Amino acid sequence: MQDVENVYQDAYFRTKCIKGLFVHDISNLFQIISNSIELCESLLKEEIKIKDISEYFQMIAQQLNRGKKLIRNVRNLSELEEYEMPLSPVEVFSELRNAINYTCISFPKKDIDIKIVSDYRNLYAMANELLSEVFENILINSINYNRNKVVQIEVVSSVIDIHYKNYVKIEFKDNGIGIDDSRKEIIFQETHMKSRHSKGMGIGLSLVAKLIELYGGNIWVENRIRGDSTKGSNFIILIPLAKKKRR
Repeated sequence: MQDVENVYQDAYFRTKCIKGLFVHDISNLFQIISNSIELCESLLKEEIKIKDISEYFQMIAQQLNRGKKLIRNVRNLSELEEYEMPLSPVEVFSELRNAINYTCISFPKKDIDIKIVSDYRNLYAMANELLSEVFENILINSINYNRNKVVQIEVVSSVIDIHYKNYVKIEFKDNGIGIDDSRKEIIFQETHMKSRHSKGMGIGLSLVAKLIELYGGNIWVENRIRGDSTKGSNFIILIPLAKKKRR
């Protein structure tokens, strides 16, 4: 009886996680499209060249395609009869670059400098199509909570061994406002996103934490500079390492 109950709890947990990501990301897509349309209208009034305006139409088309892909992924995941989220080897840097490109497009008026640091050319983690959503949520939070003229984010990837199991370790080090030590754990909790004082920070992070757990990994946050929570944050993700996907 307990096993059956656990199965249904896992199914509910997975469905709620996917639903939350879908709503969150679709809202972001609509916001980007809306901003692009407003910019196009402004440029048209200023009689700007069509070539300059075409870039924004390309951005709108990109977001529509992204929305179609997101809907397809969510539909495929929700229609599966299995109660476990299907995982397969996913190339980390490919998903990371996609997330960086999307994030930079989302903040056209921000000066953003994102660097990837790694000794590896390719790394495969046991995940799925939603891995880029994980990266995007963390990057977006790092940008939203940053008061500097230039937002700097260093993404450091490596491989570590924990209890004879290899994990891909990805660190997102930003120069933002930082997170008080007393809040470092609660920002990943669902109850935090309902708090009036959270200002939205917990919305994406609680969903990210759920996905990482479904991957069999872990996520936490530390100070970018040890002992000083005001000098930026370091979000650390561990995801089980996978062998290179065969063609």
